[in-house]
Amino acid sequence: SNMGAMARSVVLALIVMALAGCSGAKKGSRWSRGFNAAVDWKLFDQGIAEADEKGAVAMVLIHKSWCGACKGLAKMVERSNSFAELSEDFVMINVEDKEEPAGEMWHPDGAAYVPRIFFYDGASKQMLNITCTTCKGSPADHPYYYGHVNDVVSAMKRAAKLKKKLAQQATEL
Repeated sequence: SNMGAMARSVVLALIVMALAGCSGAKKGSRWSRGFNAAVDWKLFDQGIAEADEKGAVAMVLIHKSWCGACKGLAKMVERSNSFAELSEDFVMINVEDKEEPAGEMWHPDGAAYVPRIFFYDGASKQMLNITCTTCKGSPADHPYYYGHVNDVVSAMKRAAKLKKKLAQQATEL
């Protein structure tokens, strides 16, 4: 019957639309936790392993679900196209609450304030010296604290530049 054929085409159209929706989503977006679902976020262990394997730079965001400053930063990051575009040059790692890594490397100033952002170089297994000491409203004793997306974007640009420079130096040796 005509009705049956029409119902089948509607069902088929719905299936096609559902499949298109699924494949369009970035695989890391389920780890965005409010920090821009267009970004391919990874969990800590997975992201560090990927950075090490590729010799890439990872941007490690450490935040807490109860933190007001973190939520404020998330809202800005969510709306930032520059952040999303620059994120493609990094392995993006989203660390929340109890996932925070232990060890001096992740607490270089001995403190555990949030939000903190680090740039980890998988090639050297070291942190890149990128801090936010000049950031507006960032306390001098909290060099890894980022309260505004513009400061994060600026740090991402500096990290990408530094990585290029280190890669050039490595090839000149």
